[in-house]
Amino acid sequence: MRECEESLPRLYSKPSPDYRGRTISLSSVRDYLNAERERFLDVASVWPAPPVPGAKLLDVGIAYGFLSVLLKKAGGWECVGLEVGENIPVYCHLARDHGIPIHAGKLGLTPMPFVKDTFHGVIFSEVLEHLRLAPQIVLRELHRILAPDGYLLITTPNFARLTNIVKLLQGRNPLETFPDIPTENITEHLTHIREYTMPELRTLLEDAGFRVTKASYSSCMERHRSHGWITRLVPRWRGNLMVLAQKS
Repeated sequence: MRECEESLPRLYSKPSPDYRGRTISLSSVRDYLNAERERFLDVASVWPAPPVPGAKLLDVGIAYGFLSVLLKKAGGWECVGLEVGENIPVYCHLARDHGIPIHAGKLGLTPMPFVKDTFHGVIFSEVLEHLRLAPQIVLRELHRILAPDGYLLITTPNFARLTNIVKLLQGRNPLETFPDIPTENITEHLTHIREYTMPELRTLLEDAGFRVTKASYSSCMERHRSHGWITRLVPRWRGNLMVLAQKS
């Protein structure tokens, strides 16, 4: 990660708006890395070694590319990224700087631009909760592009996390409120469209043709919070789900 951090001033010196109008700048990229660093390390700790030389890995929603760079350098995977087309010239400088090709695509609207059995692995990290369509549609497409026994790793917020339980006990709604914007396409302005529990996620994967090989609850987004000692005792209350599955 140190090499990535050192290259950020060169790659993100010019602020640019993303497709939602948010300004992406050097400081925002650094903030993102600091917030997500533990997640990247958690994913790397469970992600398997390449099954064959030159094994290809697709990082769906690659954004800046920190995770792909880590898995390419430390794990030896041949990484490829998928990102919203409008975001590629704004986000993907780091990934491209490390020789990672980026493809444009929007999940579920059209088939992914890859033939059947292309990849030995797919990373689907912190993307599921943003989908504005049935997740089965996307999971079946990921199944199509994976080679037999290929790996799929999903991380996503745990809807049954402790902070949500506390809000419900207080009579508060843990879901996001609708922003006061006069538009029919309101989901463009929500961060998380739907979050999932572990049983739901396992069922979605199995219905899409995957077999779950490892399922765990992660504290990657809450290790420095005051309630961390509680979730160490009760893992199912942790903030994130992490599931590794293989194509059946």
